Amino acid sequence: MTTRISILCALLLAAVTLSAQSTISLSDWQTFSTMRTVRAASVDSKGRIWAATPGGLFVYSAADSSIQEYRNVGALLNLDVTAILCDTASKRVFVGCFDGSLTIVTEDLQFKNITDIRRATVYQRRRINDFLLKNGLLYIATDFGIVSFDPENEVFRETVDRIGPLQEKTRVTSLTTLRDSIWASTDSGIVVAPLSSETLRLPSVWKLFGTANGIPVPAVSFVRATATDLYATAAGAILIAEGSTFRTVYSGGATLVGLTTTATEVYASEESFVRTLSGPLPVSFPGQVNGHATTTRNGRTIVIAFVVNLPLAIVDGADRQDVVVNSPRTNQFSHLTIDRDGWLWSATDEEPFRTGQGVMAFDGNTWYEFTKEANPEMGSNSYHRVNAQPDGSVWLSSWGYGIVEAKKADGGVVLKKWNNTNSPLVGISNDANYVVTSDAITDRSGKLWIVNELGADRLLVTRDKDQNFGYFKNCYDLRANQYRVIAIDNGGTKWMAGPTGNGLLAFNDKNTPNNEADDVCQMLRSSNTQLQDNVIRALRVDKNGALWIGTARGVSVIASPSTVSNSSIPFVRRITALSALNVNDIFVDAVNNKWIATSNGVYVLNEDGTEVLSIITQNNSPLLMDNVKSVVVDDRTGRAYFGTMSGCSSVLTQSVKPLDSYAIRCYPQPFKPDADGTIIIDGLAADSDVRIMTPAGELVAAVQTNGRQALWNGKDVQGRTVPPGVYIIHALSASTKEAAVGKLAVTR
Repeated sequence: MTTRISILCALLLAAVTLSAQSTISLSDWQTFSTMRTVRAASVDSKGRIWAATPGGLFVYSAADSSIQEYRNVGALLNLDVTAILCDTASKRVFVGCFDGSLTIVTEDLQFKNITDIRRATVYQRRRINDFLLKNGLLYIATDFGIVSFDPENEVFRETVDRIGPLQEKTRVTSLTTLRDSIWASTDSGIVVAPLSSETLRLPSVWKLFGTANGIPVPAVSFVRATATDLYATAAGAILIAEGSTFRTVYSGGATLVGLTTTATEVYASEESFVRTLSGPLPVSFPGQVNGHATTTRNGRTIVIAFVVNLPLAIVDGADRQDVVVNSPRTNQFSHLTIDRDGWLWSATDEEPFRTGQGVMAFDGNTWYEFTKEANPEMGSNSYHRVNAQPDGSVWLSSWGYGIVEAKKADGGVVLKKWNNTNSPLVGISNDANYVVTSDAITDRSGKLWIVNELGADRLLVTRDKDQNFGYFKNCYDLRANQYRVIAIDNGGTKWMAGPTGNGLLAFNDKNTPNNEADDVCQMLRSSNTQLQDNVIRALRVDKNGALWIGTARGVSVIASPSTVSNSSIPFVRRITALSALNVNDIFVDAVNNKWIATSNGVYVLNEDGTEVLSIITQNNSPLLMDNVKSVVVDDRTGRAYFGTMSGCSSVLTQSVKPLDSYAIRCYPQPFKPDADGTIIIDGLAADSDVRIMTPAGELVAAVQTNGRQALWNGKDVQGRTVPPGVYIIHALSASTKEAAVGKLAVTR
């Protein structure tokens, strides 16, 4: 049967031009962000804890120890959650974000986003800091004042951006009520107004308490009330209101990061403990305390402490229960790589550095972290590059502490650091021990090449398969070792560039490291080529051997980089579709498409860069931010990852490595074109011509793909939706000449 169909296709369809798969299908968006630092928490009518974090929202149920995580895909508009309040009466939860986004969530997890504050661009800062629910109104403390909102009718009542005698747009940090008045802590003292006021916009209804009233500093962090008294925190002091003055009832010196009250008791948190006015709670915490919340259980007060990197510790008397969330350590995904086993690795630092949190890794289920605290041999958390190698190792490059080789062994990951004490790596000119490393790459012979950025007298350090080290000086200018990225072409030439504007350096030792006479050393710059800019942050060699160059002003490509010599410079072609874009990274996927990470989103180019297949931005996708620092695509799954300094976005694509031999399957089956949109034809070999035919051998549609998957939209060659029935799939590999047949069913 297979032979008959193949002959029929060859005879009847020889003149048919196959259409290349010229679009990128994006599905199953995911977000990876940290939920290990809680900013605020509240408890709903079911006893579940809702926690606000810089990476979204999570809900913890003590009944079954489950954790549900909610981010920007199908839930929130913004990951950076700053305030939360559970209304147990209406069974609703109010969620506020850094950008002013307001989300109302029902306890059965229906999300509704309200964007009025977010869109109020007249205010430069729109962060939501606190909520207060009183008399059917939700009062919202923001970075520009107080907003009142009617949650039943979902309408805003008024905006108070000038509170009494305060400067316009003064930040309000918290809200409470006592004796039918609303109290607010601000950056300029404490203000109070009667709730019976016809409007809070009148300056005359507000009264201000400041340093003249006993408050030690103008900025007040929290204001909370018991049944009878008002308390506040300023700097390291807890204050109680007594008439028109505030008296200090506790002063520990350290900054107070949280304040809550019950009907009769006051709870405050410092960096290392939670206390009442009587003294600290009788428990210790496994990390820095970032604040706390309180709730009542069986008549007892339960303290929910926010512990950095834990993130919750639930305290009941002298007992402590820790709640651990499996998430990244930080939202800083500065550079990505995928190792041989499919693990995603991320560096966390960039320039200007010193904000790094080490290195993170994700095996598809669990996040791992590698930090100096847990791994002292790392010496620092300022790691800015990660590079996976064919042997399964991943090399972690740092600012000043050399490079770490990470290898999986015995169910874990073993780290070994290389620096100036145990390798030819050298420090910078004025500090021999400050060893900066950048990209690491393995050539065809198995030799590892490490860029020794800013090295005093050398540029590259090598290690062969027998663990023997070597090094090379900068062949062009010994004083300019400011190179960061490296690529090796099919002729063995090492291409190096960096963000400081030195241009593109080509070096080839011709595999004779002790003979400099035959070395190739050439410099390409915008002055002697068509390079758009000498600032270069990305280099990649594609599957055809072409060198792709990402500059501060667009992308260039050298089709034949191996032709470089000491006397000739290869032709540099500009990719006009990406003119003037600041390029941060380039990745070549399994089907030779080019994924270009820029400051304005991600651009996907076809094989030769003549067509833009997709533009991915915040406006048309759940991408966290348009300034994408790094991009990788897993060629086994087709999943793409976009690293930003606000988290990592991920999406499923059809850029999957083809199989060695056909194993055709289609999904969804049966296929409903109007409802499903496209069907995925999976299990293809390399360079497949895919024809969809009727059982009688009549051509319906044709697709060409380099990868394991092809897409079909259910339309024939005239653009008409095909009728229901069974269709034959015939695939032929231009590379292996193997053919295969499959079936698919189309229904309405």
